[in-house]
Order: sequence, then C-alpha cells, then structure tokens
Amino acid sequence: MWFWLALFAAVLGAVDVILSKKILHKVSAAVLTWSLFTLTIPILIYLVLREGIPTLNQFFFIGVLGSSLVFVFSKTIGSGILKKNLISKILPLTSFGGVFTYIFGLIFLSESIRLIPLLGLLSIIFGSYILNADQAREDFLKPFKLIFLRKESLLFLLAIMLGSLTVILDKWALGNTVPTSPIFTILIEQIIMSTMLGAYMVGKESKTWTVEIKKNFGLLFLNSIVFLITGLLVFYAYAFGGPVALVIGVKRLQIFFILVMGYLFFKDKPTKHTWIATAIMILGVLMIKLG
Repeated sequence: MWFWLALFAAVLGAVDVILSKKILHKVSAAVLTWSLFTLTIPILIYLVLREGIPTLNQFFFIGVLGSSLVFVFSKTIGSGILKKNLISKILPLTSFGGVFTYIFGLIFLSESIRLIPLLGLLSIIFGSYILNADQAREDFLKPFKLIFLRKESLLFLLAIMLGSLTVILDKWALGNTVPTSPIFTILIEQIIMSTMLGAYMVGKESKTWTVEIKKNFGLLFLNSIVFLITGLLVFYAYAFGGPVALVIGVKRLQIFFILVMGYLFFKDKPTKHTWIATAIMILGVLMIKLG
C-alpha cells in the first residue's frame, strides 16, 4: 500500500513543481511558500476535528519544531532558485537528496554502509557529471565545477540537504502521535511554518505580498491543495509502514515526471545529457533505497 501512495505522491509532486514554476512568474518565492503552508490550514483544522486530536509527548514537539524550522528555509530557497532557472537544468539535482538521506541515516539512525547503496551514491555522482558532460571538452573537471561552484546550484543543493533532514524529523514527529495522525502532524507543522514566514513577510515585504496573493489567489490555492495532498500521501505512506528511505526513494521518481511536464507546459526541452543523467541518478537513488 505504501508504495502506491509514494508513487502517486511522485506524480502529484511533479504537478506541484510545475504549478509553482508557473506561479513564480507572478509572485515572490516567499509569497508562494507562505501560501502553500497557510491556505489549506482551515481544511486541515476541519479534518482534525473530525478525526480527533491524538495523544502527544515531548518528542512530537521536538520533531515538528525541528522539521518546520528546517523546511521553511528549504522550501523558500528551493522556490527562489526554481523561479530563476530552467526546470531541466536544476531539478535533476534533487537526486542528491538520496545521498543526503543516506548520510543522515548513517548519522542519526546508526545505519551501516553497504555495497549496493555505495554504488548508488557513485551512480548519482556520475549522473551529476553527465548532466554537464558537454563542458568536459574544455576541462575534464568542469562538469563538477558547474555544480559546486555556481551559486544557484550550491543553494539548491543546500535546499535539498535541508529537505532531506526534514524527512527524519517528520517521521519522528509522526511516530510520537497515538493513534498515528498524519493530518494532525501536518497541521501543526504548517501552522508553525506559516507563522514564521508570515512574520518575515510583514517585516520585509509588507508593501507587496498582500497584493500578490489577492491577484493570484486562485492559482495559489490550487497549488496549496496539490502540495497538501502530496504531503499527506507521503505521511500516510509512513503510517502504513513504509520505511522513510524507500518512501522518499520512490517519490524521487517525480524528477522524470517533472521533466516531461516541463517540456509539455513550458517548452523546456531537456538535452540528451539531461535525460541520460536523470536516468542514471534515479537508478542511483533506487539502489540506495533498495540496498
């Protein structure tokens, strides 16, 4: 059951990215991120009242506070980079989330290094090289330099790393609700993130953010619904027994769907190198998760 939930989350996650890219032509990254966290809170409150509030302990609050703090930065940074770059050039780097998740698993979950995941890590690194392989004629190391020396790539990798850390914190928070309640966990996290980002916008974007929301409310609300359903699918995949690494590994398949949708809706035609690199990096992700 968890596999199909994660796979559907991958498809909807791609729709979320495409909608975000479209909306970012009209609003700032902070406005988009705040809207994703805020506009569906009334729906979540209604669902929680119907379901009931679960029993909590102190570890739940540590999990939601940590996840909210880290993810609000991850989402805002990621949206800012997405706003300024072609989808086909930046989104394949999300495969590095598999590397970060595996490393965090080693650190926080005391997992051991095994051969297949290690080969998966090497596959992702090789795929990142292929992504810019057309530059190798000038300098053998230039494809790596384009990833690790360009400001936008480094910032996007930072967003991916922070997003990977939230995975562990989310599962930790969810595991400390009795009975397990994905809806309540997401509600508390979105309230925290909405409050944090709202305070920032009042101070920094007080003259423009309300106007941007009013003019683009329909699209923002639609995007927030897709974002919420995607998150719920992932959380329910956890609740149905899906290991964090495997659930996120399946969800990484959204990279393929994003490239296809980016081409269909933005005429952002991926290069041959992009398709090959994406396939190699997705293979690496699956090797890490299945290993």
